[in-house]
Amino acid sequence: MMNISKWLPQEDTTIQEYVFNCKKLNRLVETLICKLGNLPEDAATWKELEEVSSSLDAIAKLFIKISGDHRAAIVANYKCKYWRKSINNKRLSIMYLLSHVITEAIGKFLQDSEHLTHILKLIVFFDTILPLGSGSDSKSTSIVRNTCPSMLLPMRKLSLTKILQIIAQLRAEECGQQLVYILMNIKLETDRSFREDDYPTSDNSSMEVYRALTENMSPAHLGTVTRPNGENQPQLIVNETSMLEGMIAAEYQRLKLLFETMGKETPERLGPSSMREARNGECRMTARAKQKIIGYYQEILWGLVGAHAEYSLIWKGIGFHGETCSHWASWLKRFTTNVNWDFMFRKALVAAAYQNSTYLVNDYENGTKTGLLFKEMFTELVLLSNSCEGSNWTVAALEELPLTEQIPILHRLDHSVHTVRLWAEGKARQLSNMWNMDQFFRVTQVDVTSSITALEKRHVRYIITERWTTTFAWEIFPRQLMGLLGQWMGYANQNDLLGPECSVHVMVCGKMRAKLVSEVNENFTKLKCVPNGSIDVLAKVCRIYSLANLKLIFPDAKYWKQQFDEIPQYASSYVEDYLEVILKPVIQATTELDDPLQQRASCLVLDIMCEAWLDHIYQYKIKFTEWGALQLLADFGAVPTWLMERVEATPNLLCTEMLRRCEGVGRLLLSQPGHRIPMIDKTIRSYQGENESSPTRMPPEMYVPNQTQWLELRAQKNNYFSLCCTDLHLVR
Repeated sequence: MMNISKWLPQEDTTIQEYVFNCKKLNRLVETLICKLGNLPEDAATWKELEEVSSSLDAIAKLFIKISGDHRAAIVANYKCKYWRKSINNKRLSIMYLLSHVITEAIGKFLQDSEHLTHILKLIVFFDTILPLGSGSDSKSTSIVRNTCPSMLLPMRKLSLTKILQIIAQLRAEECGQQLVYILMNIKLETDRSFREDDYPTSDNSSMEVYRALTENMSPAHLGTVTRPNGENQPQLIVNETSMLEGMIAAEYQRLKLLFETMGKETPERLGPSSMREARNGECRMTARAKQKIIGYYQEILWGLVGAHAEYSLIWKGIGFHGETCSHWASWLKRFTTNVNWDFMFRKALVAAAYQNSTYLVNDYENGTKTGLLFKEMFTELVLLSNSCEGSNWTVAALEELPLTEQIPILHRLDHSVHTVRLWAEGKARQLSNMWNMDQFFRVTQVDVTSSITALEKRHVRYIITERWTTTFAWEIFPRQLMGLLGQWMGYANQNDLLGPECSVHVMVCGKMRAKLVSEVNENFTKLKCVPNGSIDVLAKVCRIYSLANLKLIFPDAKYWKQQFDEIPQYASSYVEDYLEVILKPVIQATTELDDPLQQRASCLVLDIMCEAWLDHIYQYKIKFTEWGALQLLADFGAVPTWLMERVEATPNLLCTEMLRRCEGVGRLLLSQPGHRIPMIDKTIRSYQGENESSPTRMPPEMYVPNQTQWLELRAQKNNYFSLCCTDLHLVR
């Protein structure tokens, strides 16, 4: 064996040193990642932090040394390029893991000086290796999966402001709950004589909302406390202002230990001129720097607290905050505002997003839960829109609140109808491509129909009577009396009232309302076309899906060129598979739907799959012997039998024209050249009142267009005596 080592150039010592350092760094980083990744989630203390922080200096020095080595021999070497890319990937991995560990550790150990020291070392290490990958060779973001969206953005240094933002995000929810408790429950502590009747009963004025808010937020400095002996003794009650100041001071105390630890370990992170040496020789933060940092933290914290407080008051059940808060929340929920649409629309969109999973079951009765959420949203919007409609509009009435309130309602209604139409059309394409017929008909037929039903009530307005002031006509009157309410149907035509006597405000609102009404009607018309349009989508996919299945399961050409003396008694095995995959899901999915829709969908799919069956045969020019034609005829004849025995199909499904055409193709392949096809098939039984020219008595061959092209598919018979006289002819 030839030894070629002497022909290879000697490796440079600088390259050997570089590769050695890379391998060493790779082992250290893998050990560090293992330790950080195995930190316990629920442990009260992380004892491993001290061990981790002790190894950071050596790792940081190796990172700096490797990234700063740009000698020409190293840059040009393939082995060095490989290790440079590998080390940069390790750097990204450790940075991503460090950001999560630091965020969680600060929330756990903000009051522990020992652990804060180790956390600060992690932060310094993070900032040290962050700029090392800023060169042109650092293009390794592909290592991050799409489950790590934070890594898709450029990472920032963990400066003091970034640390304060992390702490504020961790503290915002708890502070928001405390704020709601202080503002809403303090009234109950000062006045035990609270009654629900104290709240305003009117629900159509913004001033009532303001009064209710200010009533529960007003400070109370002096209250009366009842002693066990029955005596009433005045006592000073802590007001909301002092409680808020106490909460702010408590938040500063949480940061005090962090500042002290940073002043000892990493004073440069507090900013220039932020530390001053005291008389006793200790370095302390200046009052100006401390005030500046605390101001920034409060600005971030209370901005996030406001968002959490809003969430608690509007979206979340807040009964656990106190009895007063529960009463106020129950009264607030009586105000049906546009916030209700925000909640319902967001909830429906989240449910629609979960429907993208193939294996997710999202059923509700005959429809889906997503469709139910959209229907409830439309019902609420229609209720709001109808409440803004009056019986007899006047110019003075247009100046009132309902006209102004109906514009945002109509805008949300228009956007919701447009969204549901896009959702239904998208799901129709997605589910038909997966041939998920159960979910397809649930979404495109049941869900869309239920939404249309809810929207059809958008024209009904209140009936102004002394007895039923807020009762809808469709809830009280029987269906046969609805025709008497025609004078209340339809949006009021306000354009005729717009004139010189109207204010600019009314003119603008009236024109905008008319525009929104036309857009709502236009989108509603498009939504009504979705059920029929989805069936057209199903038809296109059905042909492709049928041809694809036939490509896989249809027997090859040799099968149909066989010659036997016996007549086939049973259908080929592929027939049942073909029907089970294509037709059976459609019939089962439409069982609970209306009969016309069930018949239309089933007949359409049956016709398409039969047409695809014939197209597949002719496309591949499959030749049939007499036995092959008889077998194909038996395959076509098995379809009605399967429909009756397996799915109990309706009679109209058994008498489709495509089944007769398939039978006609089989008979054409059996016919002899020059055979004349009779216009009347006397083998078909005639019924009373049916003449001989009835289409039902036509032979199956008459249903086949272009009969000549099918006659070309008859296989030629082998003539063994012609082998000695003519060239050998092989049947293809």
